Amino acid sequence: MSHAELLTPPLARKRREPSPSATPALTALADEVDAACAGTDGPQAGRIVAALGKAAAQAGLLTPDQRAPQSGCYARHVLHSDPAGRFTIVSIVWSPGQFSPTHAHHTWCAYAVHENALEETLFAWDVASATALPARKEVRPRGYGCFAHAGLDQIHRLGNSCAEPAISIHVYGVEREQVCTHVNRVVQIA
Repeated sequence: MSHAELLTPPLARKRREPSPSATPALTALADEVDAACAGTDGPQAGRIVAALGKAAAQAGLLTPDQRAPQSGCYARHVLHSDPAGRFTIVSIVWSPGQFSPTHAHHTWCAYAVHENALEETLFAWDVASATALPARKEVRPRGYGCFAHAGLDQIHRLGNSCAEPAISIHVYGVEREQVCTHVNRVVQIA
């Protein structure tokens, strides 16, 4: 995205052609999520998860830059930003031992595991103590996908407990500029 596009308000932008670095699988994913968000009833969860699963199965989905890890924290790479601001697609590269904080979501979101496996700890919200209670841990293999609405119904901690890097593909119901500030709702653990 050019500097001028970043400064243009999201609703004023026209649908643009895929970026030169977009792979055919990424373009297909963006088109399918776009179609799943086009209705007036909100995003179609099943359609988004199916599109993520199909994309996550594609070996050539990401460019080398979109697969790059970083030390200290998992790396987020914006893959596509909807010109209307309805969603952003991100790859997250998890080096061994990197985990998200325990969080719910301020917006709808979906993810699929693209490479290797992730560990997900699920939590239940305890209204009385206003904290999250650990419920169970699950290994999420390559191809696993899910969708969550905004709120405290899906609280989790996601990360890589394996010896090799892992990659997941996420779709968030926010515009690009809000990915770091309007997605995760960090919660306290009991």
